[in-house]
Amino acid sequence: MLTQQKTSDRQELFTVLTDDNFRKEVIESRGSVLVEVGADWCGTCHIIAPVLEKLAITYKGQIKFAKVDIEATEHVAREYGVTELPVLLFFKRGQIVDHLIGAAPKKIIVQKLNALLKE
Repeated sequence: MLTQQKTSDRQELFTVLTDDNFRKEVIESRGSVLVEVGADWCGTCHIIAPVLEKLAITYKGQIKFAKVDIEATEHVAREYGVTELPVLLFFKRGQIVDHLIGAAPKKIIVQKLNALLKE
C-alpha cells in the first residue's frame, strides 16, 4: 500500500511523457520543463527520484516536471542523443537549454532549475 501511495504521489508531480504527447507537453510549452529520462531497471534513476520529487514540490507552478521511460519512448533517446541514464533535460519555451547525465548533486540541479527561471 505504501508503494502504491508513493507511485500515485509521483504521478501527480510528474507529467508522464510519450511519443504522442512529448511535442505538446515540452516543445510547445511556453514555460520551463525538466524532463527526467530514465527506466524502471535503472538503479541510479531510483537513487535520484526522491531528490527530483522534492524539487517538483518546491518548484510546483514554476517549472513543469516530466518523466520519460526510455523503454516506451524511443523518440526522445534518438532526438536528444541519450546513451546513459538518468538524463535530465532542461527546456525553456520548447528549446533545450541544458542537460545533466547521471545522479547529479541536488545543488547542481537547483542551479540549473534557477537558471530556467531567469529571463
